[in-house]
Amino acid sequence: MKPSLILIHGFGPHGVWQWRPQISFFSNDFDLYIPSLVFFGRSTTKSLQRSEVFQATCIVKLLEKLGIEKCSIIGTSYGGFVAYHMAKMLPGRVEKVIIASSAVNIKKIDNDGLLKRANVEKIEDLMLPATVTQLRVSITASTNRTLPYLPDFFLNDFINVSLFITHP
Repeated sequence: MKPSLILIHGFGPHGVWQWRPQISFFSNDFDLYIPSLVFFGRSTTKSLQRSEVFQATCIVKLLEKLGIEKCSIIGTSYGGFVAYHMAKMLPGRVEKVIIASSAVNIKKIDNDGLLKRANVEKIEDLMLPATVTQLRVSITASTNRTLPYLPDFFLNDFINVSLFITHP
C-alpha cells in the first residue's frame, strides 16, 4: 500500500487542473487525493463559513470518510493556508506538509501594503475581480512586466466564464 498524498489547489483553479503536471509524477509513489475546495469546481454548502479553517475541516471530514489514517499534504497558494490548518488539526496523522507560494505568516501590514500598491480597498477586488478594471489591476499586480493590450471583450469573457465557473 502506497502512502497517501493530498494535493490542495490554490484560489481559482480546481484541483486536477492545478496539479495536472504533478499527477503522473506522484502517482507512482503515492495514493493521490485531489479534492476541489468548497465553492471551487461544483461544490457548495449552506454553511455561512468562508475561511481556510472551514476548508481544512471539510477536507479532514473527507479523509475520515475515506478512512485515511495518515497522509502528507501539499498546498499551493490558498491551498497552503488550508494545508497549514489541516496539519494543526491532525497532529500525528499528517506526516509531512509542503506549503508553496503561500503567505501563511502574512501580517496585516503586509496585506495593507498590497492593497495600497494595487490601489484597491478590499482584497476581494484584487483576488476575485468582478470587472474588467479590477481584472487589469489584478493582472498588473501579479506580473513583473507590462502585458500587451488585452481587449475588454476578452477580459469580460475571462471573468464571466473562467472565474465564475468555480465561484458562486
